[in-house]
Amino acid sequence: MGRGGGSGGGFSGGSSVGGHSGGGFGGGHNSGGFSGGGRGGGNFSGGGFGGNNHNNYNNRNNYNPYNNYRRTRPVIFYGGGRYGRGGYGGGMTGCGTTVIILIILIAVAVIISSVGGGMTHQENGVPSNMTQRTPLSGEVNVTDWYGDEIGWVSSPNVLTDGLEDFYHETGVQPYVLLVKYNSDLWNTDGTLNPDKATEYLEKVYADKFTDEAHFIFAYYQCKNDSRDEMNGEFRYLSGHSADTIMDKEAVDILWGFFEINYDDLSLSMEEMISKTFSQTGERIMSAPTNGWDFAKTAIIVVSVVAVVVIIFFIIKNINKRKKEKAEETQKILNTPLDTFGDDTSDLEDKYK
Repeated sequence: MGRGGGSGGGFSGGSSVGGHSGGGFGGGHNSGGFSGGGRGGGNFSGGGFGGNNHNNYNNRNNYNPYNNYRRTRPVIFYGGGRYGRGGYGGGMTGCGTTVIILIILIAVAVIISSVGGGMTHQENGVPSNMTQRTPLSGEVNVTDWYGDEIGWVSSPNVLTDGLEDFYHETGVQPYVLLVKYNSDLWNTDGTLNPDKATEYLEKVYADKFTDEAHFIFAYYQCKNDSRDEMNGEFRYLSGHSADTIMDKEAVDILWGFFEINYDDLSLSMEEMISKTFSQTGERIMSAPTNGWDFAKTAIIVVSVVAVVVIIFFIIKNINKRKKEKAEETQKILNTPLDTFGDDTSDLEDKYK
């Protein structure tokens, strides 16, 4: 297990009651978590993002957990074929027909993935942004960027660079918190107690922040853990104002980038977190990819396919006519001259 050989986990949810939207114990804010399981060693496993939102005031961001969130691409299987020339003049058969069919199949796959993809459309393995968001303005009372109870942060500037990028893009200030192992927060089976973990973050939020525009990104150290392995669990807690930016889609995007960076063993812990927030801020505040973009792609693809098909049938028709003419000529040449009467000089000159 561990950074070199473990597998990760997905976000696992919380729930809430009380004044804020949020998670797990009855305290307030929107929250959720995901298992570490050790950096490196293949794909993440476990649950997907979670965090049910029960806001007494406006029930914002209802967030149903889902398991084994994996993204797939359409796969096309096609068979080969022997090229047959046919008769005189050949024709678009065998390989030619296979090529046309393959082009059409690829075009159809592109259309399905573009138009039908909708909210699952991806860029570089991470969900694309489909939402127009307006950055928060003047809602953050800027605080420290991280809290390190464990003593693992050795490059503070590297860590805060990405957090500051995220803040400038979104108006939401992230706060990274490394929580030292505490048996009170963990169950006897070695799993993190989500209610107690969320309660802990609620207390941190209330003690440290005087606004609703912070986003806590916390790592809970497990027993016998290390900086390189990071076998514990990550959780987040979002203020009400931050929720307008960090909606379900934005958290999905955060998870997508985190999953990639978590498994990149060339990145230090600080680089992993910093890069995740920098990439997330840029994407969630980018111009949304909407239905019209997909429609334009579909129109272009359909037009190309139509042109290819038309050219195919034109060439096929020309070859067919050449073949018919050749067969007619051959038939005439093989017909005895006396069939055409006594005077065949004109035919002789024509087919000489």
